[in-house]
Amino acid sequence: MQSLVRLLPLLAAVNALVPAPRPNVVAEAESHNEPRGLGTSAEIYVYNHWSQALTVTGTDNQHMNISPPANFKVGPNAVSQKYAIEANGWVPVQSSFKLNLKPDGGSQSTINVDIGVSPWRTGFSLNSKNPAGQVGVLLAPAKILEAGRDFDFHFFSGPGSFTSFVQGQIDQKLPETLAKVKGKKFVVNSDIEITVNDVVKPVVKVTYVNLGNGPNGLLVDAIANVDGEAQLTITFKGVTQKSNIKVKGLAALITGDAKLGASIELDVKRFQASIDSIDISGDILVDIVGVLYPIFAPVLKLPYKLASIVNTSENAKVMGYINTAIKAIASGNSPIIKLGQASRRVIA
Repeated sequence: MQSLVRLLPLLAAVNALVPAPRPNVVAEAESHNEPRGLGTSAEIYVYNHWSQALTVTGTDNQHMNISPPANFKVGPNAVSQKYAIEANGWVPVQSSFKLNLKPDGGSQSTINVDIGVSPWRTGFSLNSKNPAGQVGVLLAPAKILEAGRDFDFHFFSGPGSFTSFVQGQIDQKLPETLAKVKGKKFVVNSDIEITVNDVVKPVVKVTYVNLGNGPNGLLVDAIANVDGEAQLTITFKGVTQKSNIKVKGLAALITGDAKLGASIELDVKRFQASIDSIDISGDILVDIVGVLYPIFAPVLKLPYKLASIVNTSENAKVMGYINTAIKAIASGNSPIIKLGQASRRVIA
Protein backbone atom coordinates (compact mmCIF):
# COMPACT_ATOMS: atom_id res chain seq x y z
CA MET A 1 0.00 0.00 0.00
CA GLN A 2 2.79 2.42 0.92
CA SER A 3 4.43 1.67 -2.43
CA LEU A 4 1.27 2.71 -4.26
CA VAL A 5 1.10 5.93 -2.25
CA ARG A 6 4.68 6.82 -3.11
CA LEU A 7 4.09 6.04 -6.78
CA LEU A 8 1.09 8.34 -7.22
CA PRO A 9 3.15 11.45 -8.13
CA LEU A 10 4.91 9.43 -10.83
CA LEU A 11 1.63 8.03 -12.09
CA ALA A 12 0.16 11.50 -12.25
CA ALA A 13 2.96 12.56 -14.58
CA VAL A 14 1.85 10.00 -17.11
CA ASN A 15 -1.87 10.41 -16.55
CA ALA A 16 -2.23 11.81 -20.04
CA LEU A 17 -1.59 8.28 -21.33
CA VAL A 18 -4.91 7.05 -19.94
CA PRO A 19 -7.02 6.14 -22.98
CA ALA A 20 -10.16 7.79 -21.66
CA PRO A 21 -11.46 9.20 -18.36
CA ARG A 22 -13.96 7.09 -16.52
CA PRO A 23 -16.33 7.64 -13.63
CA ASN A 24 -15.99 5.91 -10.31
CA VAL A 25 -17.73 2.62 -10.96
CA VAL A 26 -16.76 0.87 -7.75
CA ALA A 27 -19.36 -1.79 -6.95
CA GLU A 28 -19.43 -2.71 -3.30
CA ALA A 29 -20.04 -6.37 -2.53
CA GLU A 30 -23.38 -6.83 -0.82
CA SER A 31 -24.42 -9.51 1.60
CA HIS A 32 -27.30 -11.74 0.52
CA ASN A 33 -29.12 -14.54 2.25
CA GLU A 34 -30.79 -16.01 -0.79
CA PRO A 35 -31.41 -19.76 -0.80
CA ARG A 36 -28.95 -21.82 -2.82
CA GLY A 37 -28.02 -25.46 -3.44
CA LEU A 38 -25.19 -27.56 -2.07
CA GLY A 39 -22.53 -26.40 -4.52
CA THR A 40 -19.96 -23.67 -3.96
CA SER A 41 -21.44 -20.36 -5.08
CA ALA A 42 -20.07 -17.03 -6.26
CA GLU A 43 -21.22 -13.67 -7.52
CA ILE A 44 -19.41 -12.38 -10.62
CA TYR A 45 -18.60 -8.73 -11.38
CA VAL A 46 -16.86 -7.68 -14.61
CA TYR A 47 -15.19 -4.24 -14.76
CA ASN A 48 -14.55 -2.66 -18.15
CA HIS A 49 -11.78 -0.05 -18.13
CA TRP A 50 -11.79 0.36 -21.91
CA SER A 51 -13.30 3.28 -23.78
CA GLN A 52 -15.03 0.66 -25.94
CA ALA A 53 -17.70 -1.89 -25.08
CA LEU A 54 -16.51 -5.23 -23.70
CA THR A 55 -18.01 -8.54 -24.82
CA VAL A 56 -17.94 -11.29 -22.19
CA THR A 57 -18.60 -14.95 -23.02
CA GLY A 58 -18.77 -17.89 -20.65
CA THR A 59 -17.62 -21.20 -22.16
CA ASP A 60 -16.34 -24.69 -21.30
CA ASN A 61 -18.62 -25.10 -18.29
CA GLN A 62 -17.75 -28.27 -16.38
CA HIS A 63 -19.98 -29.61 -13.61
CA MET A 64 -21.69 -26.26 -12.99
CA ASN A 65 -25.16 -26.08 -11.48
CA ILE A 66 -25.48 -22.42 -12.55
CA SER A 67 -23.00 -21.32 -15.23
CA PRO A 68 -21.88 -17.81 -16.17
CA PRO A 69 -23.97 -16.17 -18.91
CA ALA A 70 -23.07 -17.39 -22.38
CA ASN A 71 -22.76 -13.84 -23.67
CA PHE A 72 -23.19 -10.31 -22.31
CA LYS A 73 -21.75 -6.84 -22.86
CA VAL A 74 -20.33 -4.28 -20.45
CA GLY A 75 -20.38 -0.64 -21.56
CA PRO A 76 -17.29 1.56 -21.80
CA ASN A 77 -15.77 2.46 -18.41
CA ALA A 78 -18.50 0.59 -16.55
CA VAL A 79 -19.15 -2.42 -14.35
CA SER A 80 -21.52 -5.26 -15.11
CA GLN A 81 -24.50 -6.26 -13.07
CA LYS A 82 -24.03 -9.08 -10.57
CA TYR A 83 -24.20 -12.61 -12.00
CA ALA A 84 -24.70 -15.57 -9.66
CA ILE A 85 -23.02 -18.91 -10.40
CA GLU A 86 -22.86 -22.22 -8.54
CA ALA A 87 -20.82 -25.41 -8.78
CA ASN A 88 -22.62 -28.73 -8.91
CA GLY A 89 -22.63 -29.94 -5.31
CA TRP A 90 -24.01 -33.39 -6.18
CA VAL A 91 -21.10 -34.51 -8.36
CA PRO A 92 -17.79 -35.28 -6.52
CA VAL A 93 -15.52 -33.65 -9.09
CA GLN A 94 -13.95 -30.26 -9.70
CA SER A 95 -16.22 -27.59 -11.25
CA SER A 96 -14.82 -25.05 -13.69
CA PHE A 97 -15.52 -22.63 -16.52
CA LYS A 98 -13.82 -20.15 -18.85
CA LEU A 99 -14.51 -16.45 -19.16
CA ASN A 100 -13.50 -14.65 -22.36
CA LEU A 101 -13.14 -10.85 -22.37
CA LYS A 102 -12.90 -8.98 -25.69
CA PRO A 103 -13.05 -5.19 -26.12
CA ASP A 104 -14.48 -3.95 -29.41
CA GLY A 105 -11.63 -3.78 -31.90
CA GLY A 106 -9.21 -5.38 -29.43
CA SER A 107 -7.75 -8.76 -28.58
CA GLN A 108 -9.47 -11.41 -26.48
CA SER A 109 -8.24 -12.50 -23.07
CA THR A 110 -9.25 -15.84 -21.53
CA ILE A 111 -9.48 -16.71 -17.83
CA ASN A 112 -9.72 -20.35 -16.68
CA VAL A 113 -11.59 -20.57 -13.37
CA ASP A 114 -11.97 -23.46 -10.92
CA ILE A 115 -14.65 -23.20 -8.25
CA GLY A 116 -15.06 -25.35 -5.16
CA VAL A 117 -14.34 -25.68 -1.45
CA SER A 118 -11.80 -28.24 -0.16
CA PRO A 119 -11.04 -30.86 -1.30
CA TRP A 120 -11.86 -29.02 -4.52
CA ARG A 121 -10.09 -25.87 -5.60
CA THR A 122 -11.10 -22.26 -6.19
CA GLY A 123 -8.49 -20.57 -8.34
CA PHE A 124 -7.71 -19.29 -11.80
CA SER A 125 -5.11 -19.24 -14.54
CA LEU A 126 -4.67 -16.94 -17.53
CA ASN A 127 -4.27 -18.06 -21.11
CA SER A 128 -0.62 -17.73 -22.14
CA LYS A 129 -1.69 -15.90 -25.31
CA ASN A 130 -3.46 -13.10 -23.42
CA PRO A 131 -2.17 -9.56 -24.02
CA ALA A 132 0.14 -8.65 -21.14
CA GLY A 133 -1.37 -6.72 -18.22
CA GLN A 134 -4.87 -6.40 -19.67
CA VAL A 135 -6.69 -8.69 -17.23
CA GLY A 136 -7.01 -8.58 -13.45
CA VAL A 137 -8.65 -11.26 -11.30
CA LEU A 138 -9.45 -11.58 -7.62
CA LEU A 139 -11.50 -14.48 -6.27
CA ALA A 140 -12.44 -13.10 -2.87
CA PRO A 141 -13.82 -15.41 -0.16
CA ALA A 142 -17.16 -14.18 1.15
CA LYS A 143 -19.43 -16.24 3.42
CA ILE A 144 -17.73 -19.62 3.24
CA LEU A 145 -20.20 -22.45 3.96
CA GLU A 146 -22.79 -20.01 5.29
CA ALA A 147 -26.04 -18.59 3.94
CA GLY A 148 -25.37 -16.46 0.89
CA ARG A 149 -22.52 -16.70 -1.60
CA ASP A 150 -19.16 -18.34 -0.87
CA PHE A 151 -17.09 -16.01 -3.08
CA ASP A 152 -17.10 -12.70 -4.92
CA PHE A 153 -15.32 -13.04 -8.28
CA HIS A 154 -13.89 -9.73 -9.58
CA PHE A 155 -12.75 -9.69 -13.23
CA PHE A 156 -11.08 -6.60 -14.72
CA SER A 157 -10.34 -5.81 -18.36
CA GLY A 158 -8.44 -2.73 -19.49
CA PRO A 159 -5.42 -1.40 -21.38
CA GLY A 160 -3.02 -2.35 -18.59
CA SER A 161 -0.92 0.71 -19.41
CA PHE A 162 0.44 1.09 -15.88
CA THR A 163 0.91 -2.52 -14.77
CA SER A 164 4.50 -2.97 -15.95
CA PHE A 165 5.39 0.60 -14.90
CA VAL A 166 4.22 0.07 -11.32
CA GLN A 167 5.89 -3.35 -11.16
CA GLY A 168 9.18 -1.78 -12.21
CA GLN A 169 8.90 0.87 -9.53
CA ILE A 170 8.12 -1.71 -6.84
CA ASP A 171 11.07 -3.87 -7.92
CA GLN A 172 13.29 -0.81 -7.62
CA LYS A 173 12.01 0.46 -4.28
CA LEU A 174 11.15 -2.76 -2.42
CA PRO A 175 14.71 -3.55 -1.23
CA GLU A 176 15.07 0.00 0.15
CA THR A 177 11.72 -0.20 1.92
CA LEU A 178 12.49 -3.58 3.48
CA ALA A 179 15.87 -2.34 4.65
CA LYS A 180 14.12 0.41 6.61
CA VAL A 181 11.67 -2.05 8.16
CA LYS A 182 14.35 -4.56 9.20
CA GLY A 183 15.15 -4.11 12.87
CA LYS A 184 12.20 -1.76 13.38
CA LYS A 185 10.40 -2.03 16.71
CA PHE A 186 6.63 -1.70 16.74
CA VAL A 187 5.48 -0.54 20.18
CA VAL A 188 1.80 -1.32 20.53
CA ASN A 189 1.44 -0.53 24.22
CA SER A 190 3.25 -1.12 27.50
CA ASP A 191 2.56 -4.87 27.22
CA ILE A 192 3.28 -5.47 23.53
CA GLU A 193 6.41 -4.91 21.42
CA ILE A 194 7.13 -6.44 18.02
CA THR A 195 10.53 -6.26 16.29
CA VAL A 196 10.89 -7.18 12.61
CA ASN A 197 14.15 -9.12 12.42
CA ASP A 198 13.99 -9.93 8.73
CA VAL A 199 11.69 -10.35 5.74
CA VAL A 200 12.69 -13.50 3.83
CA LYS A 201 12.30 -13.98 0.07
CA PRO A 202 9.57 -11.38 -0.42
CA VAL A 203 7.83 -11.36 -3.79
CA VAL A 204 5.42 -8.57 -4.72
CA LYS A 205 3.91 -9.01 -8.16
CA VAL A 206 1.47 -6.47 -9.54
CA THR A 207 -0.92 -8.21 -11.91
CA TYR A 208 -3.19 -5.31 -12.88
CA VAL A 209 -3.15 -1.52 -12.48
CA ASN A 210 -5.58 0.95 -13.99
CA LEU A 211 -5.37 4.69 -13.45
CA GLY A 212 -8.29 6.87 -14.48
CA ASN A 213 -10.07 10.07 -13.63
CA GLY A 214 -12.29 9.85 -10.57
CA PRO A 215 -14.71 12.34 -9.03
CA ASN A 216 -12.01 13.73 -6.70
CA GLY A 217 -8.95 13.44 -8.94
CA LEU A 218 -7.34 10.13 -9.79
CA LEU A 219 -8.99 6.72 -9.48
CA VAL A 220 -6.66 3.79 -8.87
CA ASP A 221 -7.54 0.11 -9.31
CA ALA A 222 -4.72 -2.30 -8.48
CA ILE A 223 -4.30 -6.02 -7.83
CA ALA A 224 -1.10 -7.35 -6.29
CA ASN A 225 0.11 -10.77 -5.14
CA VAL A 226 2.47 -11.17 -2.20
CA ASP A 227 4.58 -14.10 -0.93
CA GLY A 228 7.09 -13.90 1.88
CA GLU A 229 8.06 -14.61 5.45
CA ALA A 230 8.46 -12.16 8.34
CA GLN A 231 10.76 -13.19 11.17
CA LEU A 232 9.77 -11.44 14.40
CA THR A 233 10.72 -11.07 18.04
CA ILE A 234 7.64 -10.50 20.18
CA THR A 235 7.34 -9.38 23.79
CA PHE A 236 3.96 -9.80 25.47
CA LYS A 237 3.51 -9.03 29.17
CA GLY A 238 7.21 -9.50 29.84
CA VAL A 239 7.56 -12.77 27.89
CA THR A 240 9.71 -12.69 24.76
CA GLN A 241 9.38 -15.19 21.91
CA LYS A 242 10.57 -15.65 18.34
CA SER A 243 7.73 -15.88 15.83
CA ASN A 244 7.52 -16.28 12.07
CA ILE A 245 4.66 -15.47 9.72
CA LYS A 246 4.87 -17.14 6.32
CA VAL A 247 2.32 -16.10 3.73
CA LYS A 248 1.77 -17.63 0.30
CA GLY A 249 -0.62 -16.43 -2.37
CA LEU A 250 -1.84 -13.29 -0.63
CA ALA A 251 -3.74 -11.27 -3.24
CA ALA A 252 -5.27 -7.85 -2.64
CA LEU A 253 -7.59 -5.68 -4.71
CA ILE A 254 -7.41 -1.99 -3.87
CA THR A 255 -9.57 0.77 -5.32
CA GLY A 256 -9.05 4.32 -4.14
CA ASP A 257 -9.62 7.99 -4.90
CA ALA A 258 -6.44 10.04 -4.95
CA LYS A 259 -5.76 13.78 -4.82
CA LEU A 260 -2.45 15.36 -5.73
CA GLY A 261 -1.47 18.69 -4.24
CA ALA A 262 0.94 19.88 -1.58
CA SER A 263 0.45 16.41 -0.09
CA ILE A 264 -0.87 13.12 -1.40
CA GLU A 265 -4.30 12.00 -0.34
CA LEU A 266 -5.48 8.47 -1.01
CA ASP A 267 -8.88 7.30 0.17
CA VAL A 268 -9.36 3.54 -0.16
CA LYS A 269 -12.90 2.78 -1.24
CA ARG A 270 -12.58 -0.95 -1.74
CA PHE A 271 -10.28 -3.59 -0.26
CA GLN A 272 -10.72 -7.29 -0.96
CA ALA A 273 -8.25 -10.08 -0.34
CA SER A 274 -7.61 -13.78 -0.75
CA ILE A 275 -4.85 -15.98 0.63
CA ASP A 276 -3.69 -19.49 -0.23
CA SER A 277 -1.87 -20.31 2.99
CA ILE A 278 -0.60 -18.75 6.19
CA ASP A 279 1.84 -20.42 8.58
CA ILE A 280 2.33 -18.86 12.02
CA SER A 281 4.80 -20.04 14.66
CA GLY A 282 4.71 -18.80 18.24
CA ASP A 283 1.67 -18.82 20.50
CA ILE A 284 2.31 -15.29 21.76
CA LEU A 285 1.44 -13.77 18.37
CA VAL A 286 -1.99 -15.42 18.47
CA ASP A 287 -2.46 -14.13 22.03
CA ILE A 288 -1.63 -10.59 20.89
CA VAL A 289 -4.13 -10.77 18.05
CA GLY A 290 -6.69 -11.98 20.58
CA VAL A 291 -6.10 -8.82 22.62
CA LEU A 292 -5.98 -6.34 19.74
CA TYR A 293 -8.63 -7.81 17.44
CA PRO A 294 -10.43 -10.78 19.08
CA ILE A 295 -12.54 -11.73 16.06
CA PHE A 296 -9.42 -12.63 14.05
CA ALA A 297 -7.69 -14.80 16.67
CA PRO A 298 -9.74 -18.02 16.14
CA VAL A 299 -9.26 -17.89 12.34
CA LEU A 300 -5.69 -16.62 12.17
CA LYS A 301 -4.46 -19.94 10.78
CA LEU A 302 -7.51 -20.53 8.56
CA PRO A 303 -6.75 -18.54 5.39
CA TYR A 304 -10.13 -18.76 3.65
CA LYS A 305 -12.09 -17.91 6.78
CA LEU A 306 -9.69 -15.11 7.69
CA ALA A 307 -10.07 -13.57 4.23
CA SER A 308 -13.85 -13.96 4.32
CA ILE A 309 -14.07 -11.96 7.56
CA VAL A 310 -11.78 -9.24 6.16
CA ASN A 311 -13.92 -9.06 3.01
CA THR A 312 -17.34 -8.99 4.69
CA SER A 313 -18.18 -8.29 8.34
CA GLU A 314 -14.94 -6.44 9.19
CA ASN A 315 -14.34 -4.85 5.79
CA ALA A 316 -15.37 -1.29 6.70
CA LYS A 317 -13.18 -1.36 9.81
CA VAL A 318 -10.19 -2.75 7.92
CA MET A 319 -10.49 -0.01 5.28
CA GLY A 320 -10.71 2.55 8.06
CA TYR A 321 -7.44 1.29 9.56
CA ILE A 322 -5.77 1.36 6.14
CA ASN A 323 -6.88 4.92 5.45
CA THR A 324 -5.77 6.07 8.90
CA ALA A 325 -2.32 4.58 8.31
CA ILE A 326 -2.04 6.11 4.82
CA LYS A 327 -2.85 9.60 6.09
CA ALA A 328 -0.34 9.31 8.90
CA ILE A 329 2.40 8.04 6.59
CA ALA A 330 1.71 10.79 4.04
CA SER A 331 2.05 13.42 6.78
CA GLY A 332 5.26 11.89 8.10
CA ASN A 333 3.74 10.77 11.40
CA SER A 334 3.56 7.37 13.03
CA PRO A 335 0.17 5.79 12.30
CA ILE A 336 -2.18 5.45 15.26
CA ILE A 337 -4.64 2.62 14.65
CA LYS A 338 -7.73 2.28 16.82
CA LEU A 339 -8.23 -1.38 17.69
CA GLY A 340 -11.03 -2.15 20.08
CA GLN A 341 -11.55 0.66 22.60
CA ALA A 342 -8.02 2.09 22.77
CA SER A 343 -5.63 3.87 20.41
CA ARG A 344 -2.35 2.04 20.11
CA ARG A 345 0.87 3.14 18.44
CA VAL A 346 1.83 0.57 15.84
CA ILE A 347 5.08 2.09 14.67
CA ALA A 348 7.66 3.33 17.14
